[in-house]
Amino acid sequence: FIYVILYFVTFYFIIDEPTKESDNFNNLTISKEKFLTYLPHGGFNNQRIALENAIFLAWFLNRTLIIPPILLFEGFTPAKYLSYDELYNFLSQHIRPDKNQFKYCFQDVQKNCTIMTYTLYNWEELLDFTFLKHHIKYIHRQDFDYKHLLESLNIYDSTEVYVTGNEHKYQQRYYDDVTSTIELGKFKERVNLVDLSKRSEKLIHFGSAFSSGRIVRQLPGSIEFWDKLMKKMLPNNPILIYIVDKIINKIGGIDSFIGVHARLKGGSFDENQNDIIQELIKQIQEDFEDGVCLTTKIFLATDLNRNHISLKPFFQTFSCIYVLDDFNDLLESLKFLKNPSDGMILYEFLIPLVDLLVVSKGSKFYGTNMSTFSAYARRLNK
Repeated sequence: FIYVILYFVTFYFIIDEPTKESDNFNNLTISKEKFLTYLPHGGFNNQRIALENAIFLAWFLNRTLIIPPILLFEGFTPAKYLSYDELYNFLSQHIRPDKNQFKYCFQDVQKNCTIMTYTLYNWEELLDFTFLKHHIKYIHRQDFDYKHLLESLNIYDSTEVYVTGNEHKYQQRYYDDVTSTIELGKFKERVNLVDLSKRSEKLIHFGSAFSSGRIVRQLPGSIEFWDKLMKKMLPNNPILIYIVDKIINKIGGIDSFIGVHARLKGGSFDENQNDIIQELIKQIQEDFEDGVCLTTKIFLATDLNRNHISLKPFFQTFSCIYVLDDFNDLLESLKFLKNPSDGMILYEFLIPLVDLLVVSKGSKFYGTNMSTFSAYARRLNK
C-alpha cells in the first residue's frame, strides 16, 4: 500500500516550523488527514489563479491540498472549462503522464482535427513554494485517474467525497466572513467557508477553482495570508531567471524600457484588436508627452507575429520596440531545459512565460484589459 501512495504523490507535511524532508511522509497519516483538490483548465495563468485560490482554501479549511500538475500545451490549450464530469473525462482520457500527444477535434468535427502536444509539469519547477511549506500541507498529483486518486487516499466509500462547484464555471463564490455584504456578481451561489470547514468528508473535490474573484477575503488574517502568498510565490526557475536577466541587460537594464502586453488572439480579443492597440498607444502617449522613444524603449509581448497587420499602427507610432524574437540567441539555453518527469524539451511550452517575465520587469507596465497574462505581469511589476 505504501508503494501505491509513493507512486501517486509527493508528500509535504508543513507546520509553523519546517520539518526535515525525510520525516515528511511519516508525519502524514493518510487515515486521519482531510484533503482538498480541484480540476485545472485553461492556459498557464488561468491554472495559476486556480492554484492560488486552492492554496487559500486549503489554508482556511485546514486541509491537505492535492495539487494537479501544470497542463502545458504547444500552441493553444484544448483544456477549456467543462462541467465537472466532462472535464474529468477529458483529462483522464487525453492527459496522461505516460503520453505526450493526442488527437483533438474542434467542436467534435472529425475532419477538423490536429495533434496536440503536451507535458505535465510540477509547479515547484517554476514557482517558489517556500511560503507554502510553512503554512499548508500539500501533495503533488501525477495523473487524472479518479479511481487512482481515491485508492491512494484510502477512500473506498463515495460518501467520503464531497464534490462542489461543479455545474458552472462561475457556480460558487466563497466568503471568509459570514457577515460580508459583497454581492455575488457573476457567480450563482454563495458559500460561507465556515460552513465548508464543517464538512466531515475526507476529500472535498472542487470543479473549477479559477477566477480572481472566486474568493471574497475580508478577515484580517485572510488578507494577510493572501498578500504574503502573492508576494512570495514567485517564478524562481534558475534557467528562466538567467534568460530573462540576459534579455533585460541586453535591452539596457530594468530602468531602460517600459513593458507593453497586447493580447490579440482568442474570444473577444480577436474582435477588438484595433481598439486594444489604439488604447495602448493612447496610454503611452499620454504618459510620454515628449515622445516615449526619446527617454526609454518598449518591450512588446504579444501573441501575434510582429508583422501582423493588427500591430502595424503600434510599430508605425513607436520606433523603439523590442519583441522576444529579437533575442533568439539568448533563448538557446531554454532548448536544453527538460521536464524531469517525461524528458520533454520545454522550449515551446515556456516561451510565453519568458515573454511575461521580461515584459513585467519594465519601469512601467501597460496591459490588455481582461487578460490574465496582463494581470500577472502587472502584479510582478509592482
